[in-house]
Amino acid sequence: MTEVSDSSTRHGLRETATLVVILAFVMNLLSRGFGETFAVFLLPIESEMGWTRTTLAGIYAIYMGTHGLAAVVIGWFVDRVGPRIIYSVGLLIYGFAFLLAQFGVKAWHFYLTTGVMAGIAMTAIGMTTATVFITRWYQGPRASQLSPAIGIAYSGLGAGVILCVPVTNQLIEFLGWRETYGVLGLILCALAVIVFVLPWRKLQAETTPQSEVGRFLGGRKDGHLRAALQTKTFWLLFMIMFITAVAMYLVGPQLVAYLVSVGFDSTVASLAFSINGFLTVFGIAGTGWLATHFGMKRVATVSYAMSITAFLFLICLSMNPVMILLVLAILPLGLSQGARGPIVSVLVSRAFSGQGLGAVYGAMTMGVGLGGMSGTLLSGVFYDMTGGYILSYCISIVCALTGVGLFWTIQESQNQ
Repeated sequence: MTEVSDSSTRHGLRETATLVVILAFVMNLLSRGFGETFAVFLLPIESEMGWTRTTLAGIYAIYMGTHGLAAVVIGWFVDRVGPRIIYSVGLLIYGFAFLLAQFGVKAWHFYLTTGVMAGIAMTAIGMTTATVFITRWYQGPRASQLSPAIGIAYSGLGAGVILCVPVTNQLIEFLGWRETYGVLGLILCALAVIVFVLPWRKLQAETTPQSEVGRFLGGRKDGHLRAALQTKTFWLLFMIMFITAVAMYLVGPQLVAYLVSVGFDSTVASLAFSINGFLTVFGIAGTGWLATHFGMKRVATVSYAMSITAFLFLICLSMNPVMILLVLAILPLGLSQGARGPIVSVLVSRAFSGQGLGAVYGAMTMGVGLGGMSGTLLSGVFYDMTGGYILSYCISIVCALTGVGLFWTIQESQNQ
């Protein structure tokens, strides 16, 4: 009888752990999905307001910069109040940001709403919270499943682009960009209520994980932020996230505008952007499995090579905008975009797990935020300087090569 009871308990816990991954996947979907809608809002806002591309890129740059700066604070709160409050409040802030954006008439209105407010919200419902949430469940007998679990949750970031960007593009064409912001804001506020009333007593892990591999990559056992900041490991992973974000955000936020500028219509451009997000799901989800079987360095290197290939084909599109080159650009870009994220997330979880993991991962996320802000802002500046995007893509290639070099300086453990 006891054996049956224990088996039932283990089965129930396994089901709950799976539900945790699914919830983290959905929240990541909302986190990036709504944020990336800026790609299809950019041109209609530019048309109505007549702002320079630097001004418009500044909105997304502030969004990414806020994401990075808020991550440490969000991580600190996740460690103390748990994911329920963070997820619910984050969705509510996201909703109010979009509701207010529909009334924007000056640049600072968008800097505040879709920049600062959306940046905070995206961080709250994104991977900072998800990493802590999942790591608390995937310990002990489930520790071997941590990498695939984080990979699946991370793939929600790509799924969000698939779902939210094309739907938003259609809403803009049907309703207008202001009304679309209003509709999206209401949806986010409704989702905040739904998430708050979920059965959190069941979803909340009873124990806080302790680092089983505290010496992995030179990390500290206690997972405390102050201790983590004193390690070479932390700053190496931080720089990988920063330089990779610069490379990808020099390209991503203005991809739709670039494709339109070379001759594709807006429907094809937004579809290509969505397919890119669709492929990202498979690239991210497969990263955990591939890294387990072939090693993290090898998988990271291949993903950087694919990104560089994509940048080269995007450059070729400026000279010959044909569909085959678009396919050859989007395919490797989608499969490699975000592939480094799950690897870094697993490395951080293993090196610094403990009570302070949220704060440590939040600090690490600053690399993504600051890199994304820098890449986005530079892409706008380069466009206003040169009237095109080629300089941005060339610098992206240099950043990707640097990322490869940084990954190979990591001293990965033999049993990893």
